[in-house]
Amino acid sequence: MDVPTAAAWLVVGVVLVVLAVGAVAAGAAAVRRRGNGGGPAGAPAERVDDLADFLAHPPGTRPERPAPAGWATLAPAPPAAAGPRAAARRRTHAPLAALCVAALALVGTAAAVAAGSGSGGEAAQPAPGTGEAAPPSGDAAPPAGGAAPGGLVADLAVAGLVLEPRAVGITAAYPELLLTSQDGAARLELRLPTYNCLTAGAPRDPVAAGCVAAPVEHATLGPEQLRVQRDGDRLTVRGEAATATRPAGSPAEPTGRVYDVELTVLPEGGRAPDGWRPATGELRLGTGTAPLLADRSRIRPAG
Repeated sequence: MDVPTAAAWLVVGVVLVVLAVGAVAAGAAAVRRRGNGGGPAGAPAERVDDLADFLAHPPGTRPERPAPAGWATLAPAPPAAAGPRAAARRRTHAPLAALCVAALALVGTAAAVAAGSGSGGEAAQPAPGTGEAAPPSGDAAPPAGGAAPGGLVADLAVAGLVLEPRAVGITAAYPELLLTSQDGAARLELRLPTYNCLTAGAPRDPVAAGCVAAPVEHATLGPEQLRVQRDGDRLTVRGEAATATRPAGSPAEPTGRVYDVELTVLPEGGRAPDGWRPATGELRLGTGTAPLLADRSRIRPAG
């Protein structure tokens, strides 16, 4: 519990103690008044014998004001004025009610202070030496367009995957990717050779399996289209790739197809003299998933 919260609860405790003491004092005063009968302390009660007056004036015959001679007053007597004991009760209740209202106001103020202190205490604390709030623990992804800390280059090749099932056969793809990260920006270039095959799955060698080559599709995803997440050496890139074909000597022609892309890559093994390291991982493209080819995938720091 932090210091502001402890101080607020101390105020609540003091207010409750004052309220209890005030209630006990008011109760004791009320008991003393009832014991004294509302009169001065020590004054003996005066005994009055009103039998003779009762015989002279039976109930209903005593007028409040002079009545005409020979006529009896039949109207009921007006209500008696409030006695000193009722007035004393009113004087006792008013201060007690005021004390209760004030105590409730103080308790509400203290509770509000405690709630404010508690909610403020859970705010993110500045990271040492930065002056900015530290990010929460966990593997939260950086904002869209962000890149993994430090620059890198990944040249990757993927095993065959089923890009799209057909009524007869499939469209198989053998993706090639170039991932770069430099100066806080990531970029992914996708080259997608495709084949129409009369098989249930993507063959290892589409030409040997008798598949028919289709136009190669291309897509480029910039920083604004990528979501990059890093967990140690593991890098995950997500985005949507709108592909186009590039016929020789003509501008790119959009295919109208957009594929969900999720690439996971991490280095494996030692570093070569030129800085490259073998890379492993997986690519999910559209409805198909395939691993990276270890003998054709590599990664190195950007430089």
